[in-house]
Amino acid sequence: MERRKFPIGFWNYMSMDAFRESDLKDWEDAAFSLIMSPSYDAGNAEHRSKLNLILDWCRNKQVDMILQDPRTSIWGIRKSDMPNDKAKLPDDYEAGVREAVEEFADRPEVVAFSVIDEPTGDIFDATIEAVRIIGKHGGDRFGFVNLLPFWEDAKAMIGRDDYLAYLGEYADRSGTPLLCYDHYKQMTERGVEGAGYYTNLNFYRQAASRRSVGFWNTILTTPHFRYRKPSYDDMRWQINTSLAYGAKGILMFTLYTPINEGQYETNYRQGPINWWGERTDTFQAIRDVNREVHDRWRGLFLDLDLTRVGHYPEAPIDRVERFLGDGAVKDIRLGLGLDPHLVISEFVHRTTAESYIFIVNANPRDSVQLTAGFGSLSELGRYSALGEECHVKSDREDTFECKFWLAPGQGELFRIVS
Repeated sequence: MERRKFPIGFWNYMSMDAFRESDLKDWEDAAFSLIMSPSYDAGNAEHRSKLNLILDWCRNKQVDMILQDPRTSIWGIRKSDMPNDKAKLPDDYEAGVREAVEEFADRPEVVAFSVIDEPTGDIFDATIEAVRIIGKHGGDRFGFVNLLPFWEDAKAMIGRDDYLAYLGEYADRSGTPLLCYDHYKQMTERGVEGAGYYTNLNFYRQAASRRSVGFWNTILTTPHFRYRKPSYDDMRWQINTSLAYGAKGILMFTLYTPINEGQYETNYRQGPINWWGERTDTFQAIRDVNREVHDRWRGLFLDLDLTRVGHYPEAPIDRVERFLGDGAVKDIRLGLGLDPHLVISEFVHRTTAESYIFIVNANPRDSVQLTAGFGSLSELGRYSALGEECHVKSDREDTFECKFWLAPGQGELFRIVS
């Protein structure tokens, strides 16, 4: 099933009881191309009516849906008090999956069925089996799972020492077409981009490439715990660095600010929509970054296969690669700007075989001026804010190079013109 737009969605913890038709206006104005449905009771007539309203809206607006259907969810098998117990799927799980798939067979806007968020080692096998069952009956639809990200303490939680092997095992055994995770330490208060952020991007890049699957990254939009309130530049940086590592979709955590009713969830605040249902300045920021992806590049990144990615002038951590200048980009010279950090990626279009270069200012605080050298090229194409292709001429006659500015978090995509 080909996606009509680049997938950008949000984690939705809304119940169908809380859903109001006016919520659709927020989703549309935020320029989401993917939604996660409110949770619902399959036997509740009012819930069914609301779900049909949302599905019709998705079809009309060309928005995809991850359906939070109770028959495909395995939240109920999580046994937090028995972490070493290997949980099993209910005996009627496969029958429930078949029923859900058949029920939504004429709803192409449903692209996935939600299974579970951050499965721990005790439910890893059951998670794999659930995704495999949905893949068996779902056709193009898949079981959506958000995996625990990598950090040192996560090894005990997932029951594996080798995280890359863990991703490979999950992909191989489940048959999933998609890997997804969330990681927010790059938004730590008073901090800068954390090592764990690029570690995870690189793990998912490697796993997705080796298994020929896609991956999505969940970025932070709502401050909580030690994570600061992200700015427009922060969110642009998170999205563009994800694209630079080959991500095929973005989720945002979250749209609606949690009301701090949990025992340990006490400092959520100022998400895109606040506690009173009002739009904050963060809403305006996500609307602008979402529209930029859709308007500048439309679905182009879905058709681009990453061939290399490197950091300049230095790699921030040992696990990622440094830009070496041995690809289409031959040379980078830095001009004005504080604490320069670039991510330079090369892609090949999977149908036209054209080459693309993506250069991201991976400093979310400061602009940078740079000169990029491309060797013996004659012309480059780049994209305006509204998606019009502009032709870039060389600043020199003996070799192709051009000088340009990048704002904090900005990414520039170039097409090599044959």
